[in-house]
Amino acid sequence: MKFLLCNVLLFVVLPLQAQLAYSGSVLDAATGAPVPYVNIGVVDRAIGTVSDEDGNFLLEFRREEVGPADVLRISSLGYEATEIPLSTLEQTTKHFTFRLNPAPIGLDEVIVSTAELFEVEEEVGYTNMMGRGIGYWKDSVALGGELGSRIRVDKGLRRLNALFFQVLDNPSDSVQLRVNIYKTDIKSTYPGTNANKSGKGILHTLRKGENLVVIDLSAAELWVSDDFIVALELLGVYGTERVGLSLPAGSSSGGESFRRYASQSRWERLEGSVMGFSIQSTLYTDNPRRLPKARIVRKQEKNETEISGYVFHAGNPLKEATIRNYTRNESVKSDKWGRYTTRISKGDILSVSYPGLLEIVVEVEEPRNFNFQLKRN
Repeated sequence: MKFLLCNVLLFVVLPLQAQLAYSGSVLDAATGAPVPYVNIGVVDRAIGTVSDEDGNFLLEFRREEVGPADVLRISSLGYEATEIPLSTLEQTTKHFTFRLNPAPIGLDEVIVSTAELFEVEEEVGYTNMMGRGIGYWKDSVALGGELGSRIRVDKGLRRLNALFFQVLDNPSDSVQLRVNIYKTDIKSTYPGTNANKSGKGILHTLRKGENLVVIDLSAAELWVSDDFIVALELLGVYGTERVGLSLPAGSSSGGESFRRYASQSRWERLEGSVMGFSIQSTLYTDNPRRLPKARIVRKQEKNETEISGYVFHAGNPLKEATIRNYTRNESVKSDKWGRYTTRISKGDILSVSYPGLLEIVVEVEEPRNFNFQLKRN
C-alpha cells in the first residue's frame, strides 16, 4: 500500500445511497444576502457539501452513517462558524435556512524592526513532475473534498504570490476550484488555520483544455513564516457526471500530502507523496547571504531578452492592459497604443489581462515579440 501511495494519490469516494436529503440556503445574518461556497458537513465524517453561488445546498447521507452525538458544521471564510447537533435537527423538516454572522475583523500582528530587509523572489514546492505519477479525484467525490501537499521552506517571513500546477486530464466542461493555504497544526502536523484572512475565497474555474494553471494569490495577502500546505478544494463540476481531474504527482523524500473526502470531514495523511504544486513567493530577510550570488544574477541577465508587442481586443488597442511575469513577480502596463515592453527568459510564465476580458496565460518556449488578442469571458 505504501508503494501505491508513493506513485499514485487516489481520491475516491463510493456513491452515497442517500436515505436522508436536506436542502437549504445560507444567508448573511447582517444583510440577508446569500453566501456562496459555504462548507456544510458532519464533523469528521465523509458527509458534506458546498453551497452554490446562490447560497443553496443539498446534503445527502444514509441514516446509519451518523450517530446521535454527531455535529453539523457550517463555515465560510469571513464568517463565524456554526455547529448544530444532528439530534436537534427536526427530521420532518427538509429545508433549512442557516444565517452566518460576519466574523470580527482582526488586526494582524505588526513586527517593527530596524534591520534592512531584502526581498528574494523564490519558487518553492514541486516542479517538473510530469510523468512521475498522477493524483486525481475520481467518481462521486463529495463537494468540499480537498487534496493538498506540504510545501517545505526555510523559516522567515514570506508572501505567497502565485500558484502553478499542470493538468493531465479534465473530462468536464469546467471544474470550480478553491485554493486553500493552511498553516500547520503544531500538535498534529495536519492542516490547521487557514492563512487566508482576506474574507474572500481564492476561486478558479478550470476549463476543459486548460493544461497550465496559474492562480494569482496576491489579492489574498497570504503570509507564512514556516512550512505550509497548499490544497485544492472541489466546489463544482459542470458538463458531466464523471469527475476525473488528474494532476501530476510523485514520490518525494520527506514529502507529505493530505486529503479529505468532503466538507468538514477528517484529514488523512499520505506519506512520501506530493502533488505537483509550486508557489512563486517573496522572502523578506535581513540576511544578505540569501540574495542571489553576483554570478547567478549575471547569468540570469545574460539569458534575458527584451521583447515588445501589442495587446488588442476586437482589433482595437488596449490601454492599461497588464502584462505580468509570474516567474519574476513583475508586471508592466500597455500604453495608449496598446504597446508594452518587458524582459523575459525561456520558461517564464506570462499572463495578459484586462478587466472584463479573458486572461491569456503562456509559458515562454522561445523569447520573442508577442502580440495578444484578448476575448470576452
